[in-house]
Amino acid sequence: MRTAVEMARAVAERRVTPAELVEEAVRRAEEWQPATNAFSQLHGDEALDRARSLGSSGGPLLGVPVAVKDLFDVGGWETTGCCAGYRGRIAGRDSEAVRRLRAAGAVVIGKTNQHELAAGATNQVSACGPTWNPWDRSRITGGSSGGSGAAVATGVVPIALGTDTGGSIRIPASLCGTVGLKASFGAVPLEGVMPLSPSMDTVGPLAGSVEDAAVALTVLGGGRPEEPASVAGLRVGVPGGVFEEAAIPEMLAARERARDTLAGAGASIVDRIGDLRYDPETWARIAWTELFAAHKDLLDEGSEALHRWTRAFLEQGRGWGEPVRQRGQGEALAVRRAFDEMLQRADVLLAPVTPTPALSAEVREVTLGDGRVLDIRRGAISLLTRPVNLAGLPAVSVPAGWSDEGLPLGVQLIGRPGDERSLLVAAGAIELSGMHEPRVPEPAG
Repeated sequence: MRTAVEMARAVAERRVTPAELVEEAVRRAEEWQPATNAFSQLHGDEALDRARSLGSSGGPLLGVPVAVKDLFDVGGWETTGCCAGYRGRIAGRDSEAVRRLRAAGAVVIGKTNQHELAAGATNQVSACGPTWNPWDRSRITGGSSGGSGAAVATGVVPIALGTDTGGSIRIPASLCGTVGLKASFGAVPLEGVMPLSPSMDTVGPLAGSVEDAAVALTVLGGGRPEEPASVAGLRVGVPGGVFEEAAIPEMLAARERARDTLAGAGASIVDRIGDLRYDPETWARIAWTELFAAHKDLLDEGSEALHRWTRAFLEQGRGWGEPVRQRGQGEALAVRRAFDEMLQRADVLLAPVTPTPALSAEVREVTLGDGRVLDIRRGAISLLTRPVNLAGLPAVSVPAGWSDEGLPLGVQLIGRPGDERSLLVAAGAIELSGMHEPRVPEPAG
């Protein structure tokens, strides 16, 4: 698959038209849909009309086909959050993130499937049906931006928008083998994005390359491209605690390969920089109370409006109320302080994204590296990503090799607020090293 940067350059040089790029994206989306169910809506005719209206000059994403998660408003399209209770909810205008993509020349071909209301990390709970991992159709994509992860991994689009409240960009990026960038809290406007937990919600791209993720962030954040920097001299910290104890050996081996890669590129490594531990329920105390505040009217709808697990989270948020949310916010401050201490000694932190590679959809519990057994439906997959959201920090997931079963492995780089540049520099060094051999899944089989 060509990158978004390559596509835009080809349009500018008149080697291809936007319509040709969009036609190919729509064709590939239709080819892959039976296997992955990555899209909740596909608007091929409208996308082609828009592509034909574009010239050969414009923004950095001119003519590039993109997709957006079903939380983002697109004028004239449904915004459902893949929840039956919101069917028929038509957006009057584009969300600010979509507006910025279009202003940069991108063409939105459709909306991607997601975990219902973004309230989960498997993408198996959706009014549009489950999403399947393109590398093994019996396994999960991770979520809640799982459709976006699958759409990029299969080469349908080079960039797809996601949201990340507890790992919802980084998890599917890691499990599907793409780059996934969670921006600093507040870096990208949330206007026109269906909320999960407004105090932790963030917007960002899933992309086929680090360069594409960087361009997308520049567009989404309304900034200007920064000059490339070198990884030489960058201080990379390797935290312990939950980041080491919860991951199985295969995930830790990927982290070590990434560590050695960065060291070989000139980074300064600080091992055992911290010992982060936290109560996983801290995130839930904030998220489910804010989820209830945003979507409480759905509880008055019939049973068909919500999956039973989503309803249970809403009910939990209602029962907890504001005192429990405030308790969670207080606990989150301790997590932020722990990260701040580590980031005084390092520019970026290197850790696994998930405890395991993509799991079978049949699995209900996962055994962590330290022997703990956790319920997948209650946050086991997001154990290593939630702390970053509690602290409001930026992070990027980047592919870091393949498992013995041929599944993608990812690592995440975590940084200081507003310093996405250092993360992208380190991620770029991992990508360029060749430690992750690029592969392309096939739609059949």
